[in-house]
Amino acid sequence: MIHNCRYIISAGLAIAIPMGAAAAESELSTVTIMGKTFYTYVAKKGESLFGIANHFGWDPQILTNTNRELETPLQKGALVYYPAPKGTKIRKGKNKQDGVSAESTLAHDAKEVSSSVHTQLTSSPASATSGDAEKSAATPEEYYFATTETTDDSAPLTVVSTDVDLNPEADEVRDGVLYHTVQSGESLYGIARTYATTVEDLYKMNPGLSYHNPEPGETIRLRTGSVTENAQPTMVKERQLTGLTTYKVRRGDTWASVAEAKGISTELLKEANPDKGKLRRGDVITIPDIETVEVERLVVTQDPRETSEEGLRELYNEVHALNSKIYDADGNISPRAISVAIVLSNPESNRDMEFARGAILAVSDMKAQSFPTRLTVIDGSQSATEVTGALEGFAPTVVLTTAERDLPTYLTDYVKENSRHLINAFDVRNEAYLKNPAMVQYLAPTSYFNDEAAQYITDTYRGYELIIGGKLDGNDTMGEAILRAKVAATDAMPQEVVIDEIAQLTLPAEDGNYLIYATPAGKEDVKSMLDKVGSLRERYPLADIRVIGRPSWITMVEALRHTFDDNRVILPSRFYFDADDHASRQFIDGYRSLFGHTPMKSYPVYSVTAYDILTYFLPNISSTQGDFNADFEDRSTLQTPISLQRVNNWGGFVNPCVCVVEFQPFGGVKKTILNADE
Repeated sequence: MIHNCRYIISAGLAIAIPMGAAAAESELSTVTIMGKTFYTYVAKKGESLFGIANHFGWDPQILTNTNRELETPLQKGALVYYPAPKGTKIRKGKNKQDGVSAESTLAHDAKEVSSSVHTQLTSSPASATSGDAEKSAATPEEYYFATTETTDDSAPLTVVSTDVDLNPEADEVRDGVLYHTVQSGESLYGIARTYATTVEDLYKMNPGLSYHNPEPGETIRLRTGSVTENAQPTMVKERQLTGLTTYKVRRGDTWASVAEAKGISTELLKEANPDKGKLRRGDVITIPDIETVEVERLVVTQDPRETSEEGLRELYNEVHALNSKIYDADGNISPRAISVAIVLSNPESNRDMEFARGAILAVSDMKAQSFPTRLTVIDGSQSATEVTGALEGFAPTVVLTTAERDLPTYLTDYVKENSRHLINAFDVRNEAYLKNPAMVQYLAPTSYFNDEAAQYITDTYRGYELIIGGKLDGNDTMGEAILRAKVAATDAMPQEVVIDEIAQLTLPAEDGNYLIYATPAGKEDVKSMLDKVGSLRERYPLADIRVIGRPSWITMVEALRHTFDDNRVILPSRFYFDADDHASRQFIDGYRSLFGHTPMKSYPVYSVTAYDILTYFLPNISSTQGDFNADFEDRSTLQTPISLQRVNNWGGFVNPCVCVVEFQPFGGVKKTILNADE
């Protein structure tokens, strides 16, 4: 485990290289020492460092600093080193100038400085042009500060880099944010290191991430370089590679004795000379020149919790404002209290009053559960300041709203900023859940609902000919979705029939299968059309004729139930309350016992909506300690099936369940729930 890790950032300095230098450098071999690559040049007798620098376009001062022991004129065969720009291809073999062998790749993994290692957070070498002449730039500090350590043994460093190379197959940048597709074997810690960010920032940018490592194929968004945001100037002692020298082996020299004499480790010395085995008298070996200096660096303290699963869980809990487990005097986990705030958009309406009563009944029915529940009702018709003030005073675990349209943005902002969750019970057109991780879309959104129901009807009744009864208007999105799905499946436009002519319609086959999509919305118009379909059925007793109703027809079930049964109406809906079901009768009895009367008959049944929400969410919130990313247990509901899904790692939740209710003769009902297990 790595504790109190630090990252150090070094300043950069651009050095221009004259035109033609790249061509000359291509003739040179390279060596890599302590992670940095150097050109290696074998001097000819009488050459000078200044002349070599001029030939290759090198900076004379850097060349001199790198080769401190060399004096002009140079001896034949002297090895001259110069730092190569980052990304230079390593070239092995002999120097092409005179055939003298040069070291190829000298690797060093920083064991020389124990495990206290880091790579500088430096800028990548830049490039510039002056006229037609190309100039490349380098960062001298990058070569000299390759490997460092602090003198504080309790504060080791870790390898990190701000150079972000986007993977075109896994990365995409949109609106200034990087979207990364997780690859096999990647961890949160590894991703954070790759993009110079923190695991905490990954959690904040992706509230949908579990504290475990993400699955391959998941997409996460992140900010690169965020690890440097809290950098502070700090004086640190560093062991730095400041240059390179050579040494001619004498009689009796060993790796250990030479290393001790030069003040470096035996391992580093061997790794700087990988082509050498046992030392022999007369061998010329490379000696890395290491110095300890005190310098000012920008230091960022890494959270040590990033490197352990226990620490990641603690970080995750902090970001999501999850309460830690509380133990009682006997060492058992104490139940977590849940606070529920209901914001009624119109408290005086029957809808909101029924909703509040359903919530009260749910809390009453769950009083035997292991978790205590606090419930408050807030007047949502007040100003935003008054409502948010009431919420802040109550500090709810979860908020419910009854707004049917124009869901207040101050509510969505409040839950996001305070790490709460807002359950949108009725507004099916609101799309805040797409980007707000604190939002829960309880009813399936309009476009999703239409497409799912339309596809189910098209697939289930594939051999049925579609007839449009009446004319589709711009508000009938379900009819348009069914039309699109049917045309896509059959490549044929359905027949449109004026409603008044349905009873006299001539069907292609007396024993054929037909679906009539009914466009009327008002109850009297619906009844009139169904009567005409009944007359058509009498004329074609062998035909299978069924009617697809608009979703709004669910409110007419009680008034037109027998007519629905006779015409085998197919009804897409987000909810269906069967008052004759055993569980539904128990709810009604409990409601009557508590309030002295039965629930108001409406669709949806508003009291049942609140009852379903609380009896589903509260036990799950309790069992997961408030973690919405944990697997919620499936629980039976009375009216609306629930199967919660997060839309992406940075968005909120949606309940994609859709019902298709098919009425059958003699009072039979078939209710199909779509997407409940996906």
